[in-house]
Amino acid sequence: MAIKLLSQTLINQIAAGEVIERPASVIKELVENALDADASEIIVKVVDAGKSFISVSDNGNGMDKDSLELCVLSHATSKLSSENLFDIHTFGFRGEALPSIASISRLSITSANDSSSEAWTINLEGTNRLGLSPANRKRGVTIEVRDLFFATPARLKFLKSNAAELDNCRETFNRLALAFPAVAFRFFDGDKEKFCYTKTDDLRKRIREILGESFDANTSEINAEKDGLKLHGFIGVPTFNKASANSQYFFVNGRFVKDKNFAYALKSAYSGLVPQGRHAAAVLFLQIPYDEVDVNAHPAKVEVRFKESEKIRFFILSELKKALSSSGAMKPTNEIANHFNAKKTNPFFSSGKFSPSSEERKANYDFFAKNSSNFSVSENQTKKINPANMEALAMQSTSMKSEFPQRAEQNEKNFLGNAIHQINNAYIVAENGENLIIVDQHAAAERITLEKLKNNLSLESQTLLLPEVCPLRESQIERLQKNQDLLSKFGIHYEKLTNDLISVVAVPAIFENCDAKSMITDLADELETFGDAYSVDKKIHHILSTISCHGSLRAGKKLTIQEMNSLLRQMEDSPNIAQCCHGRPSYVILSVDNLNKIFERS
Repeated sequence: MAIKLLSQTLINQIAAGEVIERPASVIKELVENALDADASEIIVKVVDAGKSFISVSDNGNGMDKDSLELCVLSHATSKLSSENLFDIHTFGFRGEALPSIASISRLSITSANDSSSEAWTINLEGTNRLGLSPANRKRGVTIEVRDLFFATPARLKFLKSNAAELDNCRETFNRLALAFPAVAFRFFDGDKEKFCYTKTDDLRKRIREILGESFDANTSEINAEKDGLKLHGFIGVPTFNKASANSQYFFVNGRFVKDKNFAYALKSAYSGLVPQGRHAAAVLFLQIPYDEVDVNAHPAKVEVRFKESEKIRFFILSELKKALSSSGAMKPTNEIANHFNAKKTNPFFSSGKFSPSSEERKANYDFFAKNSSNFSVSENQTKKINPANMEALAMQSTSMKSEFPQRAEQNEKNFLGNAIHQINNAYIVAENGENLIIVDQHAAAERITLEKLKNNLSLESQTLLLPEVCPLRESQIERLQKNQDLLSKFGIHYEKLTNDLISVVAVPAIFENCDAKSMITDLADELETFGDAYSVDKKIHHILSTISCHGSLRAGKKLTIQEMNSLLRQMEDSPNIAQCCHGRPSYVILSVDNLNKIFERS
């Protein structure tokens, strides 16, 4: 079969298939063009979820008559100042969006700029140019897209319901508005205005407008700079977690991206702080030299490629960990009053996801029916531990009754205040003069024990009777070699036999019936994928969590006021105390404002 050149019409329609997936894609491309034109006000209107009509109007620089005629031609752009595709300072630079949209819709563009007193309109229907005519408008551009995909009706079959497509339009619009608080945005669904965001220098205000008061109240700011990289934004307290990753927004040089480096760093930073299957909330902006990121990796430009991706991962991860350790993991969510007001079951107290099962509760009572009243773990006891002495560990403690007075003196350090009561031998009620505090005693004791173990524990090895021979890729073995010291710290020892074969000779002594081959294979896979040793820490975290859970104070144990205050003081000195080692909340705070909301007081 002879080779022939494709027609320009077909070329544009193929490009449209890559760039314009749905109505939301049109909004993204046109709003980004407006932002590149230095617009300070942008108005978006849709009808029929954008299938019938989309309009984007701005007050940007606009185009003269000649530029208006060129803008609908393939690969015509004003966005490239040089031939260097790795020095991109704009959003739209490929010159594909407008001709792609024009090839599958009925398109009208009206524009005026400061250099000309005239405005002009160009109309296209599919590939047919219907003409250029004078118009009446001030500086800026208005683009109207009608009957999207009328020229490629097969694409209409892949669109979802109007409700789903409208949600995509709203989400795309809000992502753009989130990244540019200094720009005013308005969104209309038909004649109804759905969003109106005024210009502001306060990113937090724009976050409140788009993501809500609750998101703002449960996040803390992060600002970091190193080696030409800048990271700023807001991250949620660990107990403010979500069922999906939809509350995670990542931006690179102002461009919204879906990037595994951000996702991995966020997941790793919150490892052990949020429950399994839950996701942290975050709005993060990374500023990076333009020549160190390739924004041309995807036609729709939602994915980017970093020149040094491992450097980016480590920077984001280390700064997130610093931010969380400084204060973020010490604060619980303040959503409790909202749950009461909405007449929903509060997940901190009675949801099946966060509460012990009846079997667990019975086991807790049985355990403490057989043991003494002491529960805390001393510093010396955490240095060496194995399953054989767990029961003894749970029964030993330092003396507390003479160490702490019945009521602690109020100061900034004693932010959990003083214990006043115990409910159901499971929850401690305390007050600090301004707030009512409720503590899950088992969850709090778990975290205290875990943090002590993490600081003092070096796991012993247990030599295998028969070494496990594991075939691996050469790149995987190189990763294991790079992290050999960390693996040895946790009791994992192996010998390199060949470039693609190792022999596992020892595993952590606390493992029972350990499948050494499976474990080392998983570690090698994860180390190769992520390029660091945090996956090892994550696995060890689960081990230490189990030890902490069985060696700590359980629900069902009656405590004196002095013992409750002792636990509160230990909580105040322990990192990450707002959640247990499984990520569930360890305490909640009810402020006077919360109480007023619950009781519907003005």
